[in-house]
Amino acid sequence: MIEFVKGEGGGNDFILISHRNNYNYSKLALRLLQRRVSIGGDGLVVMNGKRMRFFNPDGLEVPFCGNGVRVFFYLLYLEGNVRDKDEIITGAGTIPLKYEGDGRVSAMMPEIKIGEEMGNGIMVYCGVPHLIIQMDDIENIDVESEGRQLSTLLPDGNNVNWVVDKGDFVLIRTYERGVDGETLSCASGIASASYIIMEESGVDKIIIKSKGGDFKAERCRDRENRLFLIGDVKITFKGVIPEKEVYWQKKGI
Repeated sequence: MIEFVKGEGGGNDFILISHRNNYNYSKLALRLLQRRVSIGGDGLVVMNGKRMRFFNPDGLEVPFCGNGVRVFFYLLYLEGNVRDKDEIITGAGTIPLKYEGDGRVSAMMPEIKIGEEMGNGIMVYCGVPHLIIQMDDIENIDVESEGRQLSTLLPDGNNVNWVVDKGDFVLIRTYERGVDGETLSCASGIASASYIIMEESGVDKIIIKSKGGDFKAERCRDRENRLFLIGDVKITFKGVIPEKEVYWQKKGI
């Protein structure tokens, strides 16, 4: 039996399992993240102490997931395995996190780098690549169709974010590669969009409204190319997966 935890941050939902040497996590992600026929989720978080690996529903491993690391940290905090301020090691580097109270966790996001303009937007890197497209309205976008086309601008694919700066807050919608569809929020995409708007407007704090909830982005005082991102997290349920459901995903089978 494999014990698992289901959690979400800003509507971005994940399966969390402890590391096992003999399992093929890509195959596990392909099987377990399917909605309606399995547990379902936007990603698989593999926990190994304070280290995290992350797999998309298409089975590919990516170096970072902002909401995933916030949910992982929150689970460790609830179980008493980290302090209210601690660090998690990811493929994109060490991420400082803090429990802010009331089910909210902040994360210092990876270093943000602005790339080149392409596809009516600009490519921004925050652990993973995001195409940021600023618009006047995002309600009527065909996220599935447009996102699928724009997510192949880079050889290994990229996420796509459409944003509207309303002055007092920012609206955002996201198409995630690997999920192959719209997600309710994406922390690295929110951080990337926030950074672009901060650079253009000169502000240091932004409220971002996604379909999955509100986030607050704040520029780090001592590291101008990194942001703190604060948002809600929740552990939704726990369960077990029968061995017969995963035996064929062991390495060598």
